[in-house]
Amino acid sequence: MNPLHPAIFAALHAQAFPAEPWDEATFTTLLPQPGMRPFLHERGGFLLLRIVLDEAEIITIGSVVRRQGIASALLAQSIAAARAGGATKLHLEVAEDNTAARALYTKFGFTLAGRRRAYYPNGANALILTLDLA
Repeated sequence: MNPLHPAIFAALHAQAFPAEPWDEATFTTLLPQPGMRPFLHERGGFLLLRIVLDEAEIITIGSVVRRQGIASALLAQSIAAARAGGATKLHLEVAEDNTAARALYTKFGFTLAGRRRAYYPNGANALILTLDLA
């Protein structure tokens, strides 16, 4: 991990999620954790994937430019990395009202596994989605 990555991830996250940005300290803690795989897209996207044994989880994904294929490219990379890392299932959480993200995940084959009521600070529900990688 490059020591600049936490600052880069924090800056991109703040642009992608201005209402709920994660700070540099958060990424300084997350990035060196075991199994963590960071992805950056040159046009302003990021994704954190964690692989633990046979399961993987997308911790966060975002792009500062919408509808340019950035999130799709990052998602495809992370799916390939999860498979290569031995994962057979990929999990993520998405706000129920985030229709664009939900459409992206549906396009990649994610299915609904559960719901967390009032999970986000704004009161939105989180949907738990999974993708079978086997």
